[in-house]
Amino acid sequence: MPPRKLLKKRGIMAKVFLDGLLVATTAADRAVIDLYLEDHITLTRAEPGCMKFEVFEDPKKRNVFVVSEIFDSESSFDAHQERSKNSEWGKVSEKLERKFTKRVE
Repeated sequence: MPPRKLLKKRGIMAKVFLDGLLVATTAADRAVIDLYLEDHITLTRAEPGCMKFEVFEDPKKRNVFVVSEIFDSESSFDAHQERSKNSEWGKVSEKLERKFTKRVE
């Protein structure tokens, strides 16, 4: 049985990890990040199931932001994605370049 199904069968919720980069390729992209990201972080950290949500600018690469998220379950992560998509951040950041990797353990 695959590990995720085995965890679910035993009643253990698999955590969702999302790591990657958010890239501001234009001055307008950077303005969106500067104006809206802080509120998005605050709202996300208050969500049920959010165990970690960190975003910081790479000290060696201006306009490249490192993102690291952990949610306690796929349903919590899915709810976060839905809330984000429909939020002000979701609307204004839609065109930002994202390079994320998601894993479930």
